Amino acid sequence: MTDAATDARLAQLDARLASLETENWSLLRVKDALEIQNVFSMHEYYHAVGRHSDEVDAIWATGTPGLAMEEAVLNGRYVGLEAVRAYYVDWFDKEFFGVMRRAMREMYPDVDPGPDTGPPFGVRILHTLTTPVIEVAEDRQTAKAVWISPGYIAAPMGGKLQGLWHWDRYAIDFAREGDGWKIWHLWVGKDFSTPYEHSWVEDYFAGPSIDLRKIPGFPEPNAPSVMTYEGYSPFTRAPYTPEPPVPYRTFSETFSY
Repeated sequence: MTDAATDARLAQLDARLASLETENWSLLRVKDALEIQNVFSMHEYYHAVGRHSDEVDAIWATGTPGLAMEEAVLNGRYVGLEAVRAYYVDWFDKEFFGVMRRAMREMYPDVDPGPDTGPPFGVRILHTLTTPVIEVAEDRQTAKAVWISPGYIAAPMGGKLQGLWHWDRYAIDFAREGDGWKIWHLWVGKDFSTPYEHSWVEDYFAGPSIDLRKIPGFPEPNAPSVMTYEGYSPFTRAPYTPEPPVPYRTFSETFSY
């Protein structure tokens, strides 16, 4: 084989190797997206049974600066692990679920209440995940994703156990840590919580509302909101919120959910 032929063959091999490396990187990002879907699905499973402390330990980016959680109905944001735990772990279990535990014991005094932690008997908080848009950064260190979340709730309200339709929207930033993908910034906006026997249009005019700040011990957010969301109204157009992610190279070149 002549030197020219050898050089041409080596050039072909180099090009093929570069192509394979690119394909491999693309396949790794597909694998990342599947892992991210699993991580956020685990959020829903943990949340459904009130295992928020286990959830934070297992799938939140506790080793990455800037950890944050935001519920649009609160018009504020919890930034830092301590603030997230104060709201999502401590207050939720002691006060939010505590109010429900006391209400259910009062309504059904003959039923064994079980342990004094988590959602009580009869209470269900089930969120599903649909229509995902997941975008992994080119550098594979962060990712962004949105979901729409139809669900249902059963909770004590007005002296009875009430069933509700409940729809949310999620926007999440994920960070890669040593043991995998983790929730870094979590934003959730509520479309509606409607009693089972009403439509969301009726509920807008006459449905019950829950002011979380009226529950004892509520920890106020420690940072401003990054994105407002008003939910369903018969007098507004459908919002393009949260905005689905688009391809990006690294997190410094995009925005934060």
